[in-house]
Amino acid sequence: MAAQQALNVCVLFDLLDSPWGGANQFLNSLVSEFRRRGHRVTSSPTRESQVVLLNAFLRGPGVHLHPGQIAQLRCTGEMNRLGRVIPSLAYRYRKRRGPVLVHRLDGVAELIRGRRTKADEVQPAVNQLTDHTIFQTDYCRTSFAEHSGVVPASWRVVKNAVDPRVFFPSPDPPRPDGRLKLVAVSWSSNPLKGFTILAEASRLPGVELTFVGNWCPEVNSANVKLAGVLPSEEVAEVMRSSHAMIHAAWNEPCANVIVEALACGLPVIYRDSGGNRELAQEYGVPLTENVSDVLDNLRQHYTDLREKVLLNMDTFLIKRAAEEYLSMFRFAVDGHGSRL
Repeated sequence: MAAQQALNVCVLFDLLDSPWGGANQFLNSLVSEFRRRGHRVTSSPTRESQVVLLNAFLRGPGVHLHPGQIAQLRCTGEMNRLGRVIPSLAYRYRKRRGPVLVHRLDGVAELIRGRRTKADEVQPAVNQLTDHTIFQTDYCRTSFAEHSGVVPASWRVVKNAVDPRVFFPSPDPPRPDGRLKLVAVSWSSNPLKGFTILAEASRLPGVELTFVGNWCPEVNSANVKLAGVLPSEEVAEVMRSSHAMIHAAWNEPCANVIVEALACGLPVIYRDSGGNRELAQEYGVPLTENVSDVLDNLRQHYTDLREKVLLNMDTFLIKRAAEEYLSMFRFAVDGHGSRL
């Protein structure tokens, strides 16, 4: 079989090497995998760009996408300050010359943050201008349809994945026959991340809970060990020294930290909310009001759950996600010429 031709891809996101949320983590891994496979990847569109991947409502950490610029890119293949001035409607009847636009949707921001923000306007507006949509989970797809009226004609569900050079199982994992060592991770300090239940779990006898990230200042941390914000390599080390992850957040579309924990071989205690069940149902136990019973359930099934995680390791790795993204890119590019 002949080798597939390399693609010119723009991932329109200003990536950081330092920690900054799940999108930054995932896109860093995705770009590295694209380049490893021989594809040309830029962070800004060029004349050679065949496909541009847009991320949710952000151009980079703290920088929103501008629908006018995306309309300009769609029509002309360029993106500059004029796009911020000229209304999107001005491009409606002009001949299209721009690349394929693929939109990786995040969750509905209002559901995640508990309040409506600019993101709830930007994300649907950008999606209307794109050719194809990638949802991170089925929950992501249904929640956008129900709460934002986003029902794209062309879409796929592609779950997040991680870099196996960073996130991998321990060859000598700790045995859960003494204190149960749990890890929780969140870049955001939003109360909807479930800090109250983390503090509750830390008070239980025989439990040691380490939290990585930004703790919510409104919640007493009880017996939680606060590790602060750590680089990915150190997050993975904390995970490998733990028995399981506990993830108590509401309404998240596809928590990258769950996938990171699974790639480190950890079963997951998960809140049955958002896309958590889709990621963790086969590899963990759901949270209930009785946290003590939940932990007993985990201990009882721990060996079987960890074996399931290890048997399905390829599911969590960036190779799988990159193949699914590239498959959509090629499908989109192949059909794009006839529409120009």
